[in-house]
Amino acid sequence: MTSTPPPGEPPDRAAERARAVRRQVPEVAVTITREVRAQIPRYALTTIRRVLDEAVSTALHRFLDALDASPHPDRGVEELFHALGRSEARAGHSMSDLRAAVQIAVSCSWRFLHRLQPDGQPARPVRQDLADTVIAFADHLVAEADAGHAEGVQQRDHDGTRARARLAEALLTGVSPTAADREAWLVPQSVLVAVVELPDDERPDLTALGRDTLVVRDGDRLVVLADARLRSEVVDAVRAAGTGRIGLATAATPAGIPAAARWSRRVLQLVQRGIVADSRVVDTAEHLTQIWLHAEPSLRQTLVQEQLRPLLAESPNSREILSETLLVWLETRDSAPAIAAHLGVHPQTVRYRWKRINELFGDALREPEFTVQITMVLKASVPLWKAGDQSDFERFQTSEQA
Repeated sequence: MTSTPPPGEPPDRAAERARAVRRQVPEVAVTITREVRAQIPRYALTTIRRVLDEAVSTALHRFLDALDASPHPDRGVEELFHALGRSEARAGHSMSDLRAAVQIAVSCSWRFLHRLQPDGQPARPVRQDLADTVIAFADHLVAEADAGHAEGVQQRDHDGTRARARLAEALLTGVSPTAADREAWLVPQSVLVAVVELPDDERPDLTALGRDTLVVRDGDRLVVLADARLRSEVVDAVRAAGTGRIGLATAATPAGIPAAARWSRRVLQLVQRGIVADSRVVDTAEHLTQIWLHAEPSLRQTLVQEQLRPLLAESPNSREILSETLLVWLETRDSAPAIAAHLGVHPQTVRYRWKRINELFGDALREPEFTVQITMVLKASVPLWKAGDQSDFERFQTSEQA
C-alpha cells in the first residue's frame, strides 16, 4: 500500500497527527477488539481472540506508518490479513464476519482519529480526505483477506476431496477410517449405496449431488454413498446427469456398506447377462434371491451338473420347456390347469411334460432336500439359459465325451 498522507493535508501535519494518535493505539485496539467480540460472538473464542488482537494492533500501526510517510519496518499486515482470510475459509466460514469486523474497526478508529487532533477539529476537506484514507486502507486489508479466503477455499476443497475419497474407500472396504477422514462426511445410520454405470468417453456432471453425498470412482463406474432418506434426490440427480444404469442398495448400518456395494455391482452384472430385467434403476431389494444364487458362479455350475444332469441330456427345446415347467411346479405346487394357465399352454401339455419329468427324476422328486436344491439351482439357471448362456450344456457335453 502506498505510504502517503491524506490528500489535501501537508505531510508535517499528517505526521503530527499520526504521532499524536499512535500513543493511543493500545486504547484504540482494546476498544476495537471489545466491540468486535461483542458483535461477533465467535471472535470471542480464545484461539481467534489472540489472532484478532494482533491483527487490530498491527493494522493500526501500519495505517499510522502510511499516514506519517516516514520509513518504518514491514509489519507484515498484508500477510496477516491474507492468513486471516485463508483461516476463515479452512474453517468453512464466509468472509461476512471478517468484513463486519473490519467495518467495526473502521468506525472505532475514526472516532479516535476525529477526536485526537493537535489543534482542534480539522477543516472539512481535510477531515473528508482522512476518512477516505481510512476507508481505502480498510478496503486494502479486506482485499488481502479476500485473496487469502479464495486460496483457502481452493485448498479446503482439494484437501476435503482427498479426505472424502479416503473415507469412501475405507467405508467400501470395511476399513476403519481415521479420525481426520471421519470429519470429511457425517456417516448416516442408514446408508444408500448406488453403483452407477458411466457412459463411454463422457464425464457426467454430478455437482447437483452436493456435499451431502460421497462419490468415488470404481473402474468404469461410480459409487455414491448418501443418507438413505435422500434416495429420491440421489436417483433424480444421477439420472439427470445422463449416466447409465443405477444399482441401488440400502445398508442398515455403515458396517453393511461393503456388502451393499457388492450387491449393487452384482445386480448390474445380472442385468447385463439378461438374468434380471433391464431397467434404468435396479433395486437390489427386488432381486436378492438372484444376487445370492449367483454369488458363487462355479458352485452353481457344479450343482447344475450334479442335480440337473438328466435335463442336460435332453434336446435344447426339451430342456427349455421341461425346466420351465418343473420350476413352476416346484415354486407353486399347483395343479396342471393352474400351471398351464401360468405358462400359457394347454393343461394336457403340462401333463405330458410332467410325465417326462418323472421319467427323468423319478422318486428323487419326493425327497425334500433334493427338491429344495433343484429349486434354487433352476431359479438361478433358467433365466441364464433363456438369456442364451450355453455354458452349462457345453460343460455337460465335454464331460460326456470325456
